[in-house]
Amino acid sequence: MNKGLFLLLAILVIFNSTGFAIDNSDELLSLINLTPETATQGKITSLLGNPTKIEATKKRTVWYYTHGNANLVISWDMKTTLLEKFSFTCDVVKKDVFDTRLQAKLTSGVTDILQTLKILGTPKDMTIKKATQEIHYAYAHNVLRLFFRNRVLVDYCLY
Repeated sequence: MNKGLFLLLAILVIFNSTGFAIDNSDELLSLINLTPETATQGKITSLLGNPTKIEATKKRTVWYYTHGNANLVISWDMKTTLLEKFSFTCDVVKKDVFDTRLQAKLTSGVTDILQTLKILGTPKDMTIKKATQEIHYAYAHNVLRLFFRNRVLVDYCLY
């Protein structure tokens, strides 16, 4: 009986520890849903809170966020106060081997960024601009680079 309870406790701990990565990707998905035209500083602070650091120049304001092993940098245009770009990086602790079956789920011209994040999970790094987007996933023996235009997959390569 005690061994069964111990095994159940171990399984619960494993499922709870994998849930933390899902929380990061949910925040990332809600941020990705915002376009540069609809992303305001108020919406960003309501999603992520106040930035940990702010740098301002004549042309742009840059907000820095740090959450665990993830860093987010958001750049705002000073003239229009619109989102110019954001960059996301995540220090991946565990690097798995790339599952080649995932390539069948990535279709150029069809798959969008949200679908990609749901298929592959939280990326190593990502840069989102108005028209172009790039996402990198680090695996044990290679890196997957995905290129998007207007949030739709254009091309990807595994090197």
